[in-house]
Amino acid sequence: MSLSDIIVLNVGGTRFETTRATLVSQPDSVLAKMFDPDSPLEPAITKDGAYFLDRDPETFSLILSFLRSGEIFVDSKMVLNKLSHEAKFYQLPGLEAKIQEIQAKNVSGQDILNKLSQIVTKIDALGQDRVSVSEKRKLMTEFREWMQEDLRNSEYFIRCGGKKY
Repeated sequence: MSLSDIIVLNVGGTRFETTRATLVSQPDSVLAKMFDPDSPLEPAITKDGAYFLDRDPETFSLILSFLRSGEIFVDSKMVLNKLSHEAKFYQLPGLEAKIQEIQAKNVSGQDILNKLSQIVTKIDALGQDRVSVSEKRKLMTEFREWMQEDLRNSEYFIRCGGKKY
């Protein structure tokens, strides 16, 4: 057995192929303990030549990506929450930290409503009849810049129709 071995996994009915090196890249994780050649812990049972793990394949795909690159990309809060649960199961503190970092940077719907409320308050303070076009543009520019800065600092992307907003 070597670190360059190709390992075939069946996770929740979905087939994955990766290297042993990827699976043991986080030494204290459950996966490392299962697939480290020197570990006394036996790997999962095999089914049709693949190691069977009765876990969610969608989040496992993200876990493999993290083990390969150290990065995660998710398209919804629900997937991020599921990934957090699986990171705890697999004992991946690096992934848990990355998820917490993303959650801390995430712009919530409430944040957006609060910022819009601030803009509406500014408009009300100016008097509805006296708000010039240039003042409206200035306020909208302020809001757009605020949104762009928060999204630029965030690793959490909302994708709609294949476009990143």
